[in-house]
Amino acid sequence: MTEEIAIRRRAADAKSPAPPAQQGITGGARSGAEIDTRTPEINRYLYENLVSNVECQIEHWNRKASRQQQQQSDPDTAQTLFAKAEGLGYALRLLDAFEPEFRELTDAAIRSTTDGQPCHDP
Repeated sequence: MTEEIAIRRRAADAKSPAPPAQQGITGGARSGAEIDTRTPEINRYLYENLVSNVECQIEHWNRKASRQQQQQSDPDTAQTLFAKAEGLGYALRLLDAFEPEFRELTDAAIRSTTDGQPCHDP
């Protein structure tokens, strides 16, 4: 999964616009006007994305462990990868158990940002 995250970050960086050219001798000072003050949006598909990423990582570790077993190169590594996948399977079951609460929190955050209210009580 860490490989996939690194690839996605590089792709996102490549798609993002280049920073504006710096003016003047200082060559790096930014004025306060360049700071992004937009309100961040809550991702409506946060839960689905999280579950999907965990499932993909479980599959990745299981495949990698299976290859390690077939090659018989390092059985300890294969066992470690299977254990990691099993741990993420447990995390996935926890996510499933708390899905209603997770959705309730994200829905409340979305409602509060659309109402112009802060996401927390003062």
